Amino acid sequence: MNKIDTLIRRRADDRRKTAQACVSRILRNAKARGVDISVIGSLAKNRFRVHSDVDLLVHGSTDPARRAMVERLVADQLRGTNIPYDLIFASDVSSERVQELLNDSV
Repeated sequence: MNKIDTLIRRRADDRRKTAQACVSRILRNAKARGVDISVIGSLAKNRFRVHSDVDLLVHGSTDPARRAMVERLVADQLRGTNIPYDLIFASDVSSERVQELLNDSV
């Protein structure tokens, strides 16, 4: 492995660790507020790379206040990391799509 490959791998590892730490705090804080969130996508499949984003699926009903609270919680944890995220609310998609997302997360 050459120096550039080593550098890319190290940056990807550092970024993955940062994402995992942030997501751990998100899940803990969400649970404390009665919100169930699943990690999906590349982070869930251990394929998180240098340009990956964090994908989260929020379960349950989402009235405007609850939605805003979840959006703030996620934004606050990922602010300053330069890691983008996708926040998917299960109530916005079909139950079939939710199941596809969950099946693809493992």
